[in-house]
Amino acid sequence: MIESGELAPIQDISDSIEVPRELVGPATAAAESLPPAAPGTVALVLIAMVVVLTAVRLGAAFFIPLLLSLFLNYALSPTVHRLEGWGVPRPLGAAIVIAIVVAVLAGAVYRVATDAVDILEQLPKGVQKLRLAITDGASHAPTPLEHVKEAATELEKLANATTATKADGAAASRTASPAPAPPQAPAIDVRSILLVGTSSAAVFAGQVGTALLLTFFLLNAGDLFRRKLMQTLGPSLSRRKTALRILQSVDSMNQHYFAVVLFINIMVGITTGLALWMIGLERPLVWGIAATILHTIPYLGSAVVAAGAAVIAYTQFSSLTTTLLAAALPIAISIVLGMGVQTWMMGRAARMNSPTVFIALLFWGMLWGAWGLLLAVPVMVVIKTICDHVPRLKAYSDLLGPLETHNAVE
Repeated sequence: MIESGELAPIQDISDSIEVPRELVGPATAAAESLPPAAPGTVALVLIAMVVVLTAVRLGAAFFIPLLLSLFLNYALSPTVHRLEGWGVPRPLGAAIVIAIVVAVLAGAVYRVATDAVDILEQLPKGVQKLRLAITDGASHAPTPLEHVKEAATELEKLANATTATKADGAAASRTASPAPAPPQAPAIDVRSILLVGTSSAAVFAGQVGTALLLTFFLLNAGDLFRRKLMQTLGPSLSRRKTALRILQSVDSMNQHYFAVVLFINIMVGITTGLALWMIGLERPLVWGIAATILHTIPYLGSAVVAAGAAVIAYTQFSSLTTTLLAAALPIAISIVLGMGVQTWMMGRAARMNSPTVFIALLFWGMLWGAWGLLLAVPVMVVIKTICDHVPRLKAYSDLLGPLETHNAVE
C-alpha cells in the first residue's frame, strides 16, 4: 500500500507491467532465445572475429573464386543432373555445361567490349552536357543573395584599391622581383595507367578462370563430399541421419535459390535491353548484359543501370522526356521481376529483411569491393539457409528473416 505523497519504486512498477506475447516481434523473441554469452569468452570471441575478418580480407584471392565456384555449382547442378538422367556421363555433362558458360561469356565479351568502351567514353561528356543544361535552365534573375554577394565584392574592391594606393611609394623604391612560375600540372603517366588496367583485367580473368575450373570439379564430384562427411561422423546412425537431412535441405534450398537468381537475372537483362532498344537507345545489348550482372546487387544495381542509361539517353536525344523514360525502365523492370516474380518464386525461406541486405552490402563491399557487392546477398542466403536447418542457429535465422507485421491485440 503506497501512502499519499510517496512514489512507487520504478523497478516495482516496471515489473508489474505485463506485455502481451502477441506484441513481441519475431526479432525480440529470437533475441531472447539466443544462447547467453559467458563473460570470460567475450574477449576471445572479439579476437577471433578480428582474426577471421583479417584473413577473409587478405585471402580475397582465394575466397572469391571459391565462393563463386560454389554458387555456380549450385546454379548449374540441376542441369548436370538432368543430363545425367538422360544417360550422359557426369564428367561429360559437367564439361558440356562449363563449355556453354565459357562460350556465352566469351561471346558476350567479344560482342560488347567495343560498345562498352564507347559508352564509358560518352559518360563524362553526357554528364557535362546534362550539367550545362541544368545550369542554363536555371533562372538568371538576380536574387537577394546575389545582391548581397555583389555588394560584398564591391566593398572588397574598394578595400584593395585603398591598400594598393598606400603601397605604391614603397613598391616603387624596391626592385620588382620576378613572379614565380605557376605550378605545372603533373604529367599523366599513361604507361602506368595501362599497366594497372592490364593487371586488374588479368586478375579478374584469373579469378573467373579459377572459379570455372573449380566449378567443373565440383559438378563432376556430385555428392562425393557429402558421402565423405557422412563417414567422418562416426558410427552413430541418428547423427548421420540428422546431418544428411540438414545437408539435403540446405543443398536443395541453395540450388533452388541460385537457379531462380540466374533465371531472373537473364530475364531482367533481356527485358531491359529490349525496352531500351524500343525507345531507340544505342547499344541496347550492352545495357542488357549490364542489367543481367548488376541485378545481383539489390537496389544499387538497377540504380547504376538507370543512371547510366539516363546520361547516355540525354547525350543521344537531348530530350528530358526520353531521359526520364530511359531511367525509369530499368528500375520498373527490376521492381516487377526482382521484387515481384523473384520473391514469389523463392518463397519465404530465402528472403531477408532490408536492413540485413544493406548491412551485408556494406560489409562485403568493404571487404572485397565490387566482388563483395556481387556476392553479398548469395553469401547471406547460404548463411540463413544453414541457420534455418540447424536448431541451435534458428534464432539467428529469425533475425535475418523478413519483417512480419503483427496486429496489436485490441
